[in-house]
Amino acid sequence: MIKVIHGHQRHLFPREIDAMHRLRKKVFHQRMQWQVPLINDWEVDGFDAMDPVYLLAMDEADQVVGTMRLLPTTGFNMLNDIFPQLLPEGSPVYSPRIWEVSRLAVDMDAKTAQGDRPLSIATAELAIASNEIALAAGVSHFVAVIDAFMHRTFKRAGCAGDPISPPRKIGNTLCYAVAFTMGEKLDADFRRAGGITWPVMEKAPEENGLGMAA
Repeated sequence: MIKVIHGHQRHLFPREIDAMHRLRKKVFHQRMQWQVPLINDWEVDGFDAMDPVYLLAMDEADQVVGTMRLLPTTGFNMLNDIFPQLLPEGSPVYSPRIWEVSRLAVDMDAKTAQGDRPLSIATAELAIASNEIALAAGVSHFVAVIDAFMHRTFKRAGCAGDPISPPRKIGNTLCYAVAFTMGEKLDADFRRAGGITWPVMEKAPEENGLGMAA
């Protein structure tokens, strides 16, 4: 089940926010060995101060087993401001109808069995929920910086987005900037890949203040 937390509501969910940042440290610093900013047991960066929308995948025991972060491309974001070398001719992505997905992290040690499915339940639920939020907010595309391993995983699952430009090495990691088209096909693809047949959102997008403005 996916819980949605706005950045300005972080103080209302201290347990979930703490678990999210700990998971990000576990994935990006410990497992992937990326050079990411750390504060004690947290991975946290400046974009967490930009009032993002957090999606948290919760297991049956109400523990955080996955997370992703959403930011509009009309403000500061990782693709435009940290990794412009991944953009065609360095041209920024800037549109109220395009949001960025970042800090996708899933706890591979959690009991959310993937089995013989192409994607874990947590990964698929996060993608499905983000699609529902996007459609409710009038967003047509998400962009993301993903590493080559994740791109191959999504491609095998039939869920790969469209690379915006050729991959480039960032540090020791080959990375892509990828665009995902929101809509029924994306929902169906991720549901098939994760074996998801149930509603994934704890609350409807409009209940989370994410409906399209009038």
